[in-house]
Amino acid sequence: MTKAGFLPLYVELYDKSSPEMRPQIERFNEEIKQKLSESGLEIIPADICRLESEFLNAVSLFEKNGADCIITLHLAYSPSLESVKALTGTSLPLLVLDTTPDYEFCYKTDSGAISYNHGIHGVQDMCNVLKRNGKKYKLFTGHYLYSDVIAEISAAARAIGAANRLKRGVKIGKVGKTFEGMGDFLVSDESFASLGISTVKLSEEKLCRLKDGVTEAELKAEFEKDRLIPGAEEIGFETYKKTEAVGLAVRKWLEEEKLDGFSMNFQSAGEMKGFDTMPFSEASKAMARGTAYAGEGDLLTAGLLSAFIPFFKDAGFIEMFCPDWKGGGIFLSHMGECNLNFMDAQHMIIKDFPYASAFNPTCIMGHMRAGKVCIVNIAPNENHSFTMTFAEGNMLPLPEDIGSFNDSISGWFKPQTDIRTFLKKYSENGATHHSVMIYGAGAESLSCFAEAMGLEYKII
Repeated sequence: MTKAGFLPLYVELYDKSSPEMRPQIERFNEEIKQKLSESGLEIIPADICRLESEFLNAVSLFEKNGADCIITLHLAYSPSLESVKALTGTSLPLLVLDTTPDYEFCYKTDSGAISYNHGIHGVQDMCNVLKRNGKKYKLFTGHYLYSDVIAEISAAARAIGAANRLKRGVKIGKVGKTFEGMGDFLVSDESFASLGISTVKLSEEKLCRLKDGVTEAELKAEFEKDRLIPGAEEIGFETYKKTEAVGLAVRKWLEEEKLDGFSMNFQSAGEMKGFDTMPFSEASKAMARGTAYAGEGDLLTAGLLSAFIPFFKDAGFIEMFCPDWKGGGIFLSHMGECNLNFMDAQHMIIKDFPYASAFNPTCIMGHMRAGKVCIVNIAPNENHSFTMTFAEGNMLPLPEDIGSFNDSISGWFKPQTDIRTFLKKYSENGATHHSVMIYGAGAESLSCFAEAMGLEYKII
């Protein structure tokens, strides 16, 4: 869980001139702190700060307790020169929450409410001084009850937590070879290391050993869970277990190696010993469990997803296939892998699999559900550098029956900008054809990941 230092700012003058304000100020402070905790953050609280020494002590507390970032809240005006030394003297990323207790402030409002609702006065003072001193910050504005500002700042904090996870190091596994001729996600070991990614390859010997160790009881237990998926009963256990034996062997490998993510290339199915068919469903289940995945030997995207997925359970691997120029959407699909948390109308089929010398595997299919999403891409450049792309949009609602797409993994992404502009800017930024998609988070929040990693990025 992301740790966020919570820094409430106030002014000593009001404690001296208007001490009766303090109880209401403290109630608002506690309410915001509770909302942030409910949003999925582990809050490291500081006392309400007014003076330079109090700010210095608070930031020291955050640093000692392993905070990933600092979230500030102006409870009223707070003169910037009291906090600037503490905030410019820390390397912790700074997220500024600009909100007030009252949703409406108009001519009908009691003028006494000014004292409780002029925090923006202090935000403007502080941000100017931070900017002049070269301290970066991200600002999130809106009423804490009548906007998405709490969710947005929480997502930003979790994105910073994801970056810190990647910098601490993740371990990504590879099954089979890399897709022949596919070059956009290929990087050197040195480039992987610069991001914090280490890699390991599954050998045929180990896969065979693990597959031979999969018991009938384990396969039956897995079938008991999966038989609730429509179509599984019709397929039957004897057919199901042939694919799932490979899937459970891969799962055992993930556990044995303590992997944060993995990639499998379907081209190796039937050629690599023990890899009798492509266990697509295991990739889907793994993402739902919080283990990252990307297809076709793409260790880079799997590494990126492994950073995000502990903090955003509705994050997964996606690929863009076909533009719908008329409707303004882009068809997203996979051969057989998708985070199960993405999918509505799940059902199990035996998938035609003419792309490798393997038998037809059982697969879990479904529609990608409607909702706000952000596509996150990391692309290699020259000299071991990387560029990130963030693009907000919506997954469009689909009817239960989608015709010839029913037995596939399908969804249509409508970018925030028009499709022509989106596709132009996406490839002008060098983004690859494999990406991560996250439900419920915006580009501005998620771009905090790139800033924490020190990577160039563009928001489309």
